[in-house]
Amino acid sequence: MKLSSTVAHGAMLMLALGSATPVVAQARADSLAVKLIDRLLTGGPRWAPVGTFDVAGVKLGMTPEETRAALNAGGFTPQATEPTQDSWTSVVSRRIAERIPGKVDGTKVPMFTRAGGPQGEMVEVWYTATPEGVRATSIEYTMPTNRMERAAFVAGVSAKYGRPTAEDPVHGLYCTKGEANCVTYGNRNLPHLLTESSYSVHSIKLMEGMRYGDELKARSAAAVEAAAPRNAKASF
Repeated sequence: MKLSSTVAHGAMLMLALGSATPVVAQARADSLAVKLIDRLLTGGPRWAPVGTFDVAGVKLGMTPEETRAALNAGGFTPQATEPTQDSWTSVVSRRIAERIPGKVDGTKVPMFTRAGGPQGEMVEVWYTATPEGVRATSIEYTMPTNRMERAAFVAGVSAKYGRPTAEDPVHGLYCTKGEANCVTYGNRNLPHLLTESSYSVHSIKLMEGMRYGDELKARSAAAVEAAAPRNAKASF
């Protein structure tokens, strides 16, 4: 009977969360009863469609041109110059040259785009060189807390992305379905979004997981091996 009362109380809290302010909802989400009811209703974690998320209009996989266009459309002003990094062909050709002497491709591509917003925000989009070209793999938005109250920030995050997969009083973590573990804020294997509202800054960070980098390393190794195989027949 006591367990039934607890479950019923949790159900009432769940209903209340739908109309509570985000700050109150976040505090109530720490309730054991709420967590129990949530798991019973959803059958597990609240996976998020992270692949469809954007930060300031920028999505994972965008090119630098698409990124700047999205930032401009959102009222952000990208800096005029961007640091560069080696292109995919440059990285691969250098590794091939370590095995077989030859010309190294010196092509450079953008490393990141930084843009300022009208409310003192800053957006940084970092790129990774891939066989298909340079692509956005990390997007971070930051805003000083003196420009927006925490309650307003949390409300905006909730309105745009929904409830996180895991949360604490400071962070919200949104994980892609299939993530092996989404209850801590360590490294993730799949695309994920992390929000934070600390003493001095509000932030949102959208990232490709470690599996993406591992797959690129494997593709790079395969390209090098195909051009300069280690098992080539000796000429002596």
